[in-house]
Amino acid sequence: MNEGLISKRYARALYRHAAKLGEENVLYHRMLILEELLCRMPQLRERLKSPVVKPREKLSLLQTATGKNAEQSYLDFAELVVANERCAALRMITLSYQQIYRKMKNISVVHLVSAKKMSFAAIEKIRRITEQQTHGTVEFSNHIDPAIDGGFILQFNDLRIDASVRGQLQQIERKLMAMNRSMI
Repeated sequence: MNEGLISKRYARALYRHAAKLGEENVLYHRMLILEELLCRMPQLRERLKSPVVKPREKLSLLQTATGKNAEQSYLDFAELVVANERCAALRMITLSYQQIYRKMKNISVVHLVSAKKMSFAAIEKIRRITEQQTHGTVEFSNHIDPAIDGGFILQFNDLRIDASVRGQLQQIERKLMAMNRSMI
């Protein structure tokens, strides 16, 4: 069966279970932590996937990885994933859960990349505009990347606005290359 399909099914079931227990909000933050750990710690991923590691140890790893006092929905989820040998799909499940949660709570993800530090007022203005556009909440991140040479890149859900100097230069280069090909 397709790993993406499996991940979405587990995430939907997890969201319904957590919502029934009133834990979907706190579980969302736990899923963010777990996804980050799985990304940054390949040794954790490998231990969870390993057929040599006993299910009891995998369950213990999942229960302690994201901190103490885990909510019941997370504990149930960890048991289910280990029992059904779905640890290889864990990262995809956490990402799918985040996506479902954001959709249900009308949360948009906005990433702003600028060449240098932007003023607090400018960042807040962008945040307000995006919140008005979605009529919801915005998870906002701002990163500095001097390699874009100026301007900014705004990633808003599935929309990407590249107003960077680097992006504009690349666009000019593509146009010139296309013109050059048509002349030959």
